[in-house]
Amino acid sequence: MSPLTLLILGCVTRDGPAVDEDTRAVDDSAQDSAQDSVLDSEACELGEPSVDGDAVPGGTLTLRADHSARWEVSAGALSAEEGAEVTWTLPLDLAVNVPEELGFAATACGARAEGLVTVDWPVSARVIVLYNPLVSGSEDVARAYLNARALPETALCGVPHEDDTTLPGASFPSFLSGTLACVEQVGPQVQLIVPVYGVPYKVTDRIVDIADATRLVTVSLDALLVYGAEAMALTQAVYSPLYRDGDSVTGTYPRAVTFGQQREVKGDGLYLVTRLDGADAAAAIDVIDRTVEAEQLARDGLLDGVVYVDGRFGDSPPDPAASFGSYEWGEWNMWGVRGVFEANGAWPVVWDGNEAEFGTAPAPLNCPDALFYAGWYSYYNYNDAFVWAPGAVGGHLDSCSACDLRSGTWSAEALKRGITATFGAVNEPYVAGMPEYDQLFYALTQGATFAEAAYQSTVVGAWMMVFVGDPLYQPFDRVTR
Repeated sequence: MSPLTLLILGCVTRDGPAVDEDTRAVDDSAQDSAQDSVLDSEACELGEPSVDGDAVPGGTLTLRADHSARWEVSAGALSAEEGAEVTWTLPLDLAVNVPEELGFAATACGARAEGLVTVDWPVSARVIVLYNPLVSGSEDVARAYLNARALPETALCGVPHEDDTTLPGASFPSFLSGTLACVEQVGPQVQLIVPVYGVPYKVTDRIVDIADATRLVTVSLDALLVYGAEAMALTQAVYSPLYRDGDSVTGTYPRAVTFGQQREVKGDGLYLVTRLDGADAAAAIDVIDRTVEAEQLARDGLLDGVVYVDGRFGDSPPDPAASFGSYEWGEWNMWGVRGVFEANGAWPVVWDGNEAEFGTAPAPLNCPDALFYAGWYSYYNYNDAFVWAPGAVGGHLDSCSACDLRSGTWSAEALKRGITATFGAVNEPYVAGMPEYDQLFYALTQGATFAEAAYQSTVVGAWMMVFVGDPLYQPFDRVTR
């Protein structure tokens, strides 16, 4: 049931009949009538009206009072204007992006009581799950996610394509149209698109290289789906409207906000897109199961492990004047991750400034109980040094960290070995095209979901990033101020 706030304005009682102060002549019947009036007034107290039902758009609530009352509502329809119990049908076009409050009032016994209900869509009505009917196991992954998150059958969206890895640019319009048809069927309140194993994660021949406008490059399909219908006309990467400006050098980061709050300002044609994927369908289902386990641990206060941060340029921070997109800026991201978790203080932080990565001497050779990881750099490589703790989130800054989600790349191998959520580039992103790692982890510690943290920390949109993990994964309670 949605939150309910009642404001009782008070009760006005009726007075008995007036008494002649001069004569004091009141007969017995008048005295009896006055006493009856007092008794009636005492018996008729409005009290606090109650509201039963789920306050969802288009839903029906039951309003009750101790006595027959006259009812008013700020929107929607009542089954009757008067009565001790009436039903209230809520409008369907509410809370597209954020919760909305509606008011009601009951008047009886000379008193008026007012209250508020908060109307919102359940998360289950804000998600569609993309699967590929032509790939064995794809629907199984989608249904596993429906079960894990108690999503309705209407959240299933099958969009066929012959290749489970790459979508040709010429096929993108029909693929996008099929996806948006599913969104339209569920409703404008949809905010999350979740592709699963079997759905391509790359698209060719649509977007020009940010470093060379004369050539088209393969980019992330998920990064285009973020823009919904507007993606049809995109021919180049864009400054992401979802990015929230932070500063790794000063360790200054914006407070995480809900995606609904962003959508309210930026437009309700935007979506968060993270996928459930891996070496095969079983591996993708494992990601779902790991998330369920991790969230239970988080609720019980038992999410535990070590934070590993792998720099490249020694144990002193780089030049604070480093330009955005430079290698020095990438190193500042790592220093920022270190600072975020040292300030958080919940887990030990292991920092290595050697150019060698974890797993290669002189860097530490083993990383047990790895809960959070950020580091760089070797091309298309994974050092098998990590034992991932339940709920682990990590990403490796390299030019092809997610070029292949099945095998060989950093993200693919981390998924095989038990990471819960990861992220990487499907093609050369340049440093500018990667997330601000520190800001991503800071947003998580503020209670952002994995999907919210992913996109609020990524500067360049419609580009190279693919985020693999449950978009709703939320390892921390949301911080509100």
